[in-house]
Amino acid sequence: MWKTIRAAIYEKHKGHRFRPEKVKSERTESDPQPPEPNPNMRFRPLLRKLSSPLHFSLVLMGLWGCSLMDPNQDIPAYLVIADWEFTPGEDQGTASTNITDLWVYSATDVIGVFPLPAIVPVLPQDANGSPVTLLAGIRENGISNSRAPYPFYTTVDQEVLGSPGSRDTLHPEFYLVEDVRLIRVEDFENSNVFGNLGGGAGLVRLDALDAVFEGEYAGRMEVNADAPLCRVRTVEQEFELNSGVPAFLELDYRCDQSFALGLYGYRDGTETKHLALVVNPTEEVVGEVNWNKLYVDLSQSITAQGVADHFEVYVECILEAGRESGSVGLDNLRILTY
Repeated sequence: MWKTIRAAIYEKHKGHRFRPEKVKSERTESDPQPPEPNPNMRFRPLLRKLSSPLHFSLVLMGLWGCSLMDPNQDIPAYLVIADWEFTPGEDQGTASTNITDLWVYSATDVIGVFPLPAIVPVLPQDANGSPVTLLAGIRENGISNSRAPYPFYTTVDQEVLGSPGSRDTLHPEFYLVEDVRLIRVEDFENSNVFGNLGGGAGLVRLDALDAVFEGEYAGRMEVNADAPLCRVRTVEQEFELNSGVPAFLELDYRCDQSFALGLYGYRDGTETKHLALVVNPTEEVVGEVNWNKLYVDLSQSITAQGVADHFEVYVECILEAGRESGSVGLDNLRILTY
């Protein structure tokens, strides 16, 4: 049937050229005019897309995101700290340090705590024409979530002079504060003030190349199945330590098993043992136990003692279960306080 109708139409127009312009010219004013285009028709494709909740939410998020891009918002200048240095004064001993963070303060607020190396953004309102202050931060007792500025390192005041978006590379240098009380415990270069309280050979002073952190000598403790306990204590050093002020025992160490250290407090001939910290084994690097720097907070042990005539430092190592032997290397022990 469809074929018949198509054939009839073809025969009717056969030999006649179809001219659409002629048909158009024969339209009269009485003929109905085509409707004017509706201006809203151009938005129908958009409305069809917005009918989907997903499309609608994406559009709203885009508009909201654009509102966050405030062209007038402040752009910070940046302080870039790629490296830093601690320099001891004359007769202050080792330059060993373990600064892990940078605490940055403006004149009125804390800008932030930044793991080193760091890129520090400083907004104009933070600088406000005044220098920002940089403090060296440590991990108290070697604990990652016990970060704090070290009270015995000097601060660095830095002017922020760069324009918004600029980068100023710094190399801060830290020193010990002037009023610090630096109490040398032992660096083993010329002596060994630790006496053995029982077990094994005690803390031995060694000059073997693989046993020394720096200089020519270091101390070493060993435990084994025959001597599973080694406890040593400073002899007649009589350290005077006060409660209510910061006090830290610094040391460089390496160990393949845990060991403990703390204070003995003395009052009227009576001694009291105060554990300060149990130290975990250090990491191995290329098969060798690595040296590490530690800051041990002694303030709680000093406070726990109360009134004391003086203090002594002790170190203790007990062979761990399942091990045949263990060792602890020590160097540069000193107490910093006020």
